[in-house]
Amino acid sequence: MTKKKLKRNDDGEKLRMYLLSLPVKESSEMSLKLAEACKVPLHTFRNWRGSRCRIPELAKDKIEEVTGVKIFHSENQ
Repeated sequence: MTKKKLKRNDDGEKLRMYLLSLPVKESSEMSLKLAEACKVPLHTFRNWRGSRCRIPELAKDKIEEVTGVKIFHSENQ
């Protein structure tokens, strides 16, 4: 059970690190864009970013599609 919890926190942390790597204005705009693309309310996206809940696999794929960056899935997995 702790393994799932660690993975969930890891995914949220990866998303947060990606957003922190962007300039401040672009980061907030990207958060809005990603929430809209994943068809979730902004507070749900913030919960994902804060590792408060699990990011669904389809949402991970959509986030990577919109950003154009491999955030969650590395090439060797």
